[in-house]
Amino acid sequence: MMKYKKTQPTISYQDFYNLAKSANSFNSLTGKFYDVISINDSTMNFVRKSSGMQWKMDLKGVHQAYLELNDFKTANFKPYVPRTHSPALGLLLHLMLLVK
Repeated sequence: MMKYKKTQPTISYQDFYNLAKSANSFNSLTGKFYDVISINDSTMNFVRKSSGMQWKMDLKGVHQAYLELNDFKTANFKPYVPRTHSPALGLLLHLMLLVK
C-alpha cells in the first residue's frame, strides 16, 4: 500500500487555491492526463485527454480532504469530491502537497 506524506499539512485554502491556479495540466494516479480549462470561484474545470470528457472539481473539497485525511486512497476522497477522486489525488501529487 502506498503511503503519502503531507508536505504542508496546515496549508490555508488561499495558499492552496493559489497553487492550484498555477496548474495547467496534471495526471491522475492511474496515468490519465487532464488539461485544466478554467477555475471559477472554487470550481476547477478540466478535460480528460483520452476521452475528451469535461469534469468539474470543487477545490474547497480537495483542500478539506487534504487537511483531514491521513490515508490518501482515492476512495477516501468520496465524501469530499463526488466522482473526481482520482483527479483530486492527482492534483495534490502534482502540486507536491503529497510525497511518497
